[in-house]
Amino acid sequence: MVLSLQKNSNMTNVFQKLEWSGFALVEFLLSKENFHKDFKVLDIGGGWGAHTSVMRSFGLSVDMVDKYNEAAEFSCDFLKFDFKSKYDMILCSHVIEHQRNPGIFLDKIYDLLNDDGHLIISGPKHPAERFVEGHISTAILPVLLQKLIYAGFDCKKGKMMSLRGIENSFIVQKASNFTLDERDENGYRWTQKHQDRSPIKLKAGYEVPALSLNLNNCEIFKVHIGEIDQELNAKIGLIFDIPKGYKKKNLQFYIKFYEQFSLLDSNKNLLASEKSDWVLFEI
Repeated sequence: MVLSLQKNSNMTNVFQKLEWSGFALVEFLLSKENFHKDFKVLDIGGGWGAHTSVMRSFGLSVDMVDKYNEAAEFSCDFLKFDFKSKYDMILCSHVIEHQRNPGIFLDKIYDLLNDDGHLIISGPKHPAERFVEGHISTAILPVLLQKLIYAGFDCKKGKMMSLRGIENSFIVQKASNFTLDERDENGYRWTQKHQDRSPIKLKAGYEVPALSLNLNNCEIFKVHIGEIDQELNAKIGLIFDIPKGYKKKNLQFYIKFYEQFSLLDSNKNLLASEKSDWVLFEI
């Protein structure tokens, strides 16, 4: 079930609201074929726990680390805390842009992941020229992609979601061609290892349109380009395709669309228009 709401519409407070990273989280939850019994998740900077709540309702065991939330399992600074176990998935929703040392931050995430674990990471698509309070590390696509590549994540085999003016998201695993001694290297030149981890050919001067809707390797969401009007503009949206045989858990939550694009089902029937602000999902 999908219910579209425009700005200023009344929303029930019964369901969690995912302002960021909702698309990437749904992509991961619905495309992963199975979760083993002891599957463990770490939610970094989870705030008041919306993502944690959704994942727990989905049936996952989740620890949250957030130094501003006393109710979190670990109410402390992520970089300073000595974790005693590793995780099968780490969610990092709009936290990377607040880091003074994003490379060190990603190194710790890498070390906390099991060898076959997944990182879901998202950051805002604010123009690099714009001042945003507390955002001291940009997450524009060329930079976030390179940060992940240099940190040892395979973005070529992983999933990329560049969602118009909302955010850039990646669902990635550790790269098989990464060695820890690469942490001593600088970012002066791209190597073949870097190219092999990138879904986009790393080429100096190449520009990615800031407001593009671009997905790579995604299974649940697909880009849809509609009819082109007389001014040669095309309406674009996402197709939401629940896997055949998937057993719904009757889990409902809102995802914020920011009036950026429409949502269609697998038969290209409109579920939510481009004027939608929040959309209620049931999975």
